[in-house]
Amino acid sequence: MSIATRFDDDLMLLNHAGIEREALFREVNNLLHKKGLVENSYLQALIHREENNPTAMQLEKIGVAIPHVDVGHVREEKLVVVTCPEGIVFKQAEDPDNVMKVHVVFFLLLKEKDAHIDFLMKLIGLFRQTEKMDTLLTTTSPEEVKKLLAEVLN
Repeated sequence: MSIATRFDDDLMLLNHAGIEREALFREVNNLLHKKGLVENSYLQALIHREENNPTAMQLEKIGVAIPHVDVGHVREEKLVVVTCPEGIVFKQAEDPDNVMKVHVVFFLLLKEKDAHIDFLMKLIGLFRQTEKMDTLLTTTSPEEVKKLLAEVLN
């Protein structure tokens, strides 16, 4: 899938300050909208989907989330990576009544329906590699993130 080759430095928000989930969604939406990568409907679709189908998961040491929307809200395939050492509160995928701190957020921008399944399987493979996830969380280098993701996702 082509998203694995679509890593942009300015779509990697590394060592981000802890903020509310919706504030992060607005920030990412503004960034993506300025670049012409999403439709005007993206933010509302993102909030609605994450509220009704949470994506946060607890890994061995950290929490991750994979917010995404239907393909109709996306103009171009990309991946946004946000790392936040202090964590951002998300609802848990397994139990939406509970919340957890998420430290790495992957915003998937996909143009092919059901394409996310293959990509998610590759991401889950990455999630099982605690050392690589630790590196992803602690690095401030977009180049290091791109290299790590390319290894895992290609």
